Amino acid sequence: MPFPNIDPIPLPAPVWLFKVLHMVTLSLHFVAVNLLIGGLLLATVWNLVAKSKKAQAEAAKAIAIRLPIVMTYVINLGVPPLLFAQVLYGRALYTSSILIGLYWIGVILLLMFGYYLLYQVAKRAEEGKTWWWLSLVSLLVISYIARIYTANMTLMLRPEVWLEMYRSSAIGAQMPTGDPTVLPRWLMMMVSSLTLTGVAVTVLAASSKSLSLEAKNLLRSWGAAVALICLIAEAAIGLWLWQVQPAKVVELLLGSKYLYGVYLWWGSLLLLALLVIWTKLREGALPAAVSALAAVVSVSAAVVLRDGIRDMTLLVKGLDVWQQPVVSSWSVVALFLGLFIAGLAVVGWMISLAIGVARKGVEQNV
Repeated sequence: MPFPNIDPIPLPAPVWLFKVLHMVTLSLHFVAVNLLIGGLLLATVWNLVAKSKKAQAEAAKAIAIRLPIVMTYVINLGVPPLLFAQVLYGRALYTSSILIGLYWIGVILLLMFGYYLLYQVAKRAEEGKTWWWLSLVSLLVISYIARIYTANMTLMLRPEVWLEMYRSSAIGAQMPTGDPTVLPRWLMMMVSSLTLTGVAVTVLAASSKSLSLEAKNLLRSWGAAVALICLIAEAAIGLWLWQVQPAKVVELLLGSKYLYGVYLWWGSLLLLALLVIWTKLREGALPAAVSALAAVVSVSAAVVLRDGIRDMTLLVKGLDVWQQPVVSSWSVVALFLGLFIAGLAVVGWMISLAIGVARKGVEQNV
């Protein structure tokens, strides 16, 4: 058995409940991550050409002033799924985290630096100055954080390389190599970020009262076009990622309940493509809102499929996440769920306040 011994403390709730909570919170986190990365990329490109094109300058500013708020949700929504993952997969995840320990700890410093740059971007955007080089550096930093996370979440599935990595660097000063799934997984996150952001800026165009007509048309046309192109790229990368999975993992996945995740993900991509075309051809809040909902469903479907691939890969390696001792404490579970739902309600309320403040700030500047 390549994995550490199981924790003697049993789980306080059934495995299925922890997995549901993990997938729900991870979906929310990925939505925020996608908005941040995609928003940074679009805003950087538009600000770069903003000197000669007023609509691009206005659209870039509208995105830039919202990025620090988005980062807040990236960080706060990233904690719960990581904790749930540690509860379920700690025997693998703790090991992989130690093996790349310097990089894993370095995420904190990189995150602080990238966050600082976002505030500088927003400040310069408010002052009417150019800032594309700052957002580009922030994008590179945040993309590298995503690369570290991808390395860790794939290394936890490869216990066969753990010992050799530890022998090579006991202080965790090396990144794993030789895994064919790392690059397509990272690219999937980058491309899906543009898909979701493309849809999100169409919502911004439909809901904003302060943007000019030219900026709204830019957001809607560019957003829909970027989303549609990236949906095609997502499908291609998804096929690539499927092909590099071990044959035994694919066999187990096709014979498990996670097979529905495959159908859900492909179906959500097709539905989203049709809705994005509708959004591009017809102005209005309804097409944009429905497309946004479909985009969130697509992210959730990808999370379900990702979870299935992880479970089947670990099962092949000798770890069955479903076979863990459980001693349920339902009073504690009920208290936690109540606080969790209340927390989500507060987050929604905070988002509505943030949107209102951002909108008032833009109107005052105009």
